[in-house]
Amino acid sequence: MLDGNSTPLPALSANSASRVRHHNRRVLLHALRVQGSLSRAELARATGLTPQAIANIVGDLIGAGLVREAGRRKAKRGQPPIEIEIAKDGGYALGIRIDATHYHAVAADLAGDIIETREGAAPAVAGDDWLQFLGGIYADFAQRFGADRCLGLGLVTPGPFDTSWPGIPTPGAVSSLQSRAIAEQLAEKTGSDVLLENDATAAALGEKLYGEARNLNDFFYVFIGEGVGGGIVIRAEPYRGNRGNAGEFGHAIIDPHGPQCYCGNRGCLGQYLSLSAMRRDLAEATARGEDADTALEGWIARAGEALSFGLTTVENLFDPETIIIGGAAPPALLEKLVANLRTLRPSVRQDFGVDRLRLSTLGERSAALGASALPILAATTSGPANEAQRVLVLLV
Repeated sequence: MLDGNSTPLPALSANSASRVRHHNRRVLLHALRVQGSLSRAELARATGLTPQAIANIVGDLIGAGLVREAGRRKAKRGQPPIEIEIAKDGGYALGIRIDATHYHAVAADLAGDIIETREGAAPAVAGDDWLQFLGGIYADFAQRFGADRCLGLGLVTPGPFDTSWPGIPTPGAVSSLQSRAIAEQLAEKTGSDVLLENDATAAALGEKLYGEARNLNDFFYVFIGEGVGGGIVIRAEPYRGNRGNAGEFGHAIIDPHGPQCYCGNRGCLGQYLSLSAMRRDLAEATARGEDADTALEGWIARAGEALSFGLTTVENLFDPETIIIGGAAPPALLEKLVANLRTLRPSVRQDFGVDRLRLSTLGERSAALGASALPILAATTSGPANEAQRVLVLLV
């Protein structure tokens, strides 16, 4: 292949070509999800892809039952174009976000529209009983909407995965679910493809598809819950790192002389910002005789200062379009934290205070919404699923 200066360009490897193909399919589906229906020519303009690429992708997706021709549009002159739309009723995907206390389950059609949601308390079980519980959620949805129409199950839970901290387990995490082996075990139990993801990355994906990041390509998502996580999105793609554990924002060291963290370090951000840290600080303040309101204001001030250090590091490292604050923490609490960050610290962002920070409007639902999107996005890959692809831990 030659460029405009007749300089030979390196050929794409099979893996690189596959990644480009998958990316292009997802770009096309996102355009249809946002616009509703578009002609092939409009898809080419909206995505920047060539008409031939659009024709090939549309043909593949029609064959897979993911999109369909919706008929010709009315036109005053000439041959009216054929509109392409997502085949909403071609199937559905199930997403489950679960931690040690609570779960959200979401069923979404191929257009990403929510069919049904449910939530409840997580059971006090261990080991294989978690498989029984998750399998039961899947079975309930499969009975209602059909097991043969289910594209797969996105399972989202606090990470990191396959990592043993020297101290206590990650706050809010279920140790039985922090091994990637759970995906294969659940796939065998349900007979459905299972995609495992950490809650912060899934929440970032939920924001990209449904929330504040719909028009963003580069952003960072801060997940505040029992622990603190981060979802990194670069060029509209989640970044997971070498082992799938990128984004452990809660372990950014704020003060090396600060409180001991379960990871083995001191002064990690999660020791100031998480809900578990809040409860610890409020209990200590109450023991000193402080009233509850004063104690909460003090925690918000300390948590906000620690967060401002972390956000400056994120901006200097990634230069994102914006940072979104969300997670499992109560919305009112997140609002107070963001309000406490009216003055952000200097960073490579020169437009100080201009859209550097947004508050999620999805709340705790963002991770479950992102979970339901995982099987839909995975369905845009080409070729039959083989045993190695059956359990997709990392979605590329």
